[in-house]
Amino acid sequence: MCSGNILDIINLADNNNLIIESIEQRLINDDISNIKVAFSGNSNIYDIDKFVSDINNCNSFNSCETI
Repeated sequence: MCSGNILDIINLADNNNLIIESIEQRLINDDISNIKVAFSGNSNIYDIDKFVSDINNCNSFNSCETI
């Protein structure tokens, strides 16, 4: 995902009862960053799908993919 704030991502994950295993942020340029989140195997797929949907519906982020 790009853009947005890493704390917003953590809050959205928490709101969806997801356990973050790792989170990585890499700058693409001065305005955009790429954020990679790995979830614990104890997280439910339904919650991850809802998390992706929440990211895509949020104005401060411009994309999200499940890999």
